[in-house]
Amino acid sequence: MAPYIDAWFALTLVIVGLSHAAQPRLWAEFFDAIKGTGFAPLIIGMYTLPTGLVILLGHNLWAWDWPVLVTIAGWSMTTKATLYLIFPAVPNRMIDNAVRWQKAFGVYRVVGAVMSVLGVILTWDAFRRLPT
Repeated sequence: MAPYIDAWFALTLVIVGLSHAAQPRLWAEFFDAIKGTGFAPLIIGMYTLPTGLVILLGHNLWAWDWPVLVTIAGWSMTTKATLYLIFPAVPNRMIDNAVRWQKAFGVYRVVGAVMSVLGVILTWDAFRRLPT
């Protein structure tokens, strides 16, 4: 199951990274909008926790190789979601920082480019490991 989780995560990283690079204003406005609902901790946690747990349960691999980045991402996502759900002020502070960067869309573009490049590397590695 781990090779499929690698491929799924890698392709998701490429697509979301390209979206950050191509639509930085939209991402900044999205985070601002969900903060405005008052439900940011629940919205972010609701999507991040299941994704992190799927990675942890199906891909808890700690070998020194590219797939370890997927495991680290799974643990990070699970930890982040848990913190957001238990301490709701945390995401609001993070969103405030993101909104301040709204005028510096270059930050979103750089993050998106880094995500995309890492995603392409992980995608190449994942697809060569898939069972035939």
